[in-house]
Amino acid sequence: MLAVERRSKIAEIIARDKSVLVVELAKLFEVTTETIRGDLEKLEKQGVLVRTYGGATLVEGSDDMDYAARTTVNAEGKQRIGERAAKMIKNGETIFLDASTSSFYVAKSIKDKQSLTVITNAERVVSELAGCGNIKVVCTGGMLTPKNMSYCGRIAEETIRKSYYANKFFFSCRGATILRGLTESSEEEAAIKKAMLECSETAIFLCDYKKLGKLGVPTISDFKPIDTVITDIKLTEEWRTMLDENDVELIEVP
Repeated sequence: MLAVERRSKIAEIIARDKSVLVVELAKLFEVTTETIRGDLEKLEKQGVLVRTYGGATLVEGSDDMDYAARTTVNAEGKQRIGERAAKMIKNGETIFLDASTSSFYVAKSIKDKQSLTVITNAERVVSELAGCGNIKVVCTGGMLTPKNMSYCGRIAEETIRKSYYANKFFFSCRGATILRGLTESSEEEAAIKKAMLECSETAIFLCDYKKLGKLGVPTISDFKPIDTVITDIKLTEEWRTMLDENDVELIEVP
């Protein structure tokens, strides 16, 4: 098969499946992973896809999905991350959970905690923990964004900054790159995460592999204020070096 034909097939696959993995494409076309990476680089320049860690996604990425659909994307990886994150939470602590689907999996894993206070702008987190008498749930209020099932806007941001402070902040975002740091898909969501980041003692970034290498607008932060990264994949030496230089603890749960 000619290279141009292979790239055309890859474009068809990613249009259908929304994302691809380098290893799987290499097996499918019986070529090396280096060849596939070269194909993905060319397709990215053509605007067909966005390369991610170990693969690529359709240009629109997950931003076109509503919250319920995003919850199913890499559910197993997010569950592992959520369960590991829950082990970092002590009874009696106050935590921030953002409106990411990764934080939802943290919420599912903390129902046995005692005297815990959870502050969140996520409608799904509120609903998930509503029946837990041992957990105090505080909603930031604000304007509901139906697509993300999150409360955003000036009221939510001011409530966080003026009224609350947490021991730990668990969050995810649109994407993470070594050069750009952590990015989001909207100004409103980024503003809430920035407020929670500034009003917490410790920040834990929940990074499933689909976030790696993906860009968004605007920027939330670089990695300097982040204390821990929990991911469901073995990171490259380049990533490990960057995290080490920023004094970020790395926890891998592949």
